[in-house]
Amino acid sequence: MKNLALVICLFLISGMLQSQTSEKKPARWKVTSFNMSLGSASFFVSGTQSDYDNLKQSVEDPDLFVDPSNFDNQYYSDWSGDFTPRISIGITPYSKKKGEYNVNREIRFGIGSNKGSRRYFSFYNEEKIRVDTFQSVNGNPNIYADSNYVNNFYYSEDFIDLSFSFSYLFKTNANKRFHAYAGVGVEYAITLKYYVTANQFENYIMTYSQEGTQEGSSPYNSYYQSYYGYLSSSYNETKMKSPAHFIRAFIPVGINFRFSNNNSFFKHLNIYSEINPGIEFQIIPGEQNYVNPYFGVAWVGLSYKW
Repeated sequence: MKNLALVICLFLISGMLQSQTSEKKPARWKVTSFNMSLGSASFFVSGTQSDYDNLKQSVEDPDLFVDPSNFDNQYYSDWSGDFTPRISIGITPYSKKKGEYNVNREIRFGIGSNKGSRRYFSFYNEEKIRVDTFQSVNGNPNIYADSNYVNNFYYSEDFIDLSFSFSYLFKTNANKRFHAYAGVGVEYAITLKYYVTANQFENYIMTYSQEGTQEGSSPYNSYYQSYYGYLSSSYNETKMKSPAHFIRAFIPVGINFRFSNNNSFFKHLNIYSEINPGIEFQIIPGEQNYVNPYFGVAWVGLSYKW
């Protein structure tokens, strides 16, 4: 029993010594900041007749889509955009060479959401009808009343996603009140809501113009007035058959400004702005996949640093 008690005592003493030793050893990483920002992003997307047909096949209710061949005017967009709120934490690595935490390096883990659109399509017909002619009793040119009837169908591929991001940042000198930074980053997102909005508008524009001629010139409009008339509209949504996945690779470049060097609270509070040029892979299982160049901006961000 005495030998067993001695072994237990030696084991406990050894564990205490190891614990004290490990406590003195600094952690490899340390959480050093909490960040939140509001921003936006612009995307260059593929918008063609083929993309419209693919979108039609990807929704639950394709009957909402019209046949483009029935319309004289067709518009396929090449640009889209997102609204992008974000929150993240910053982790600073420990430098064995310096014997301290390297404040000029930071790993940032973020979570956020994107609310935006990718492709827009618009089809409309316009019909101009001369309704009436008003003749002047004093010899002035006639006034013509024309009705322009417009029937427009508008489609938008919309979504709300949940995103997770990782960035590695290199800073100029984080100990200064003002510093810049750059790095590399990647983000994964999956749509929480993915749908197509289908809008249809019918309206008319009544115009009154006074057509005449001047000597040696072609006809011109010397008088013009218009009135807008609303006829009808409809709004519908149809869900996509599958959620979309987004993988975004980007280069974060930003500037950071600390509010104070002395105040006990404001010396920890920072404001920053950041741009994120990059490329997005839009993956729709079983459907068309896209590669979309984009340019993101964190217009304003607040950061609390320990």
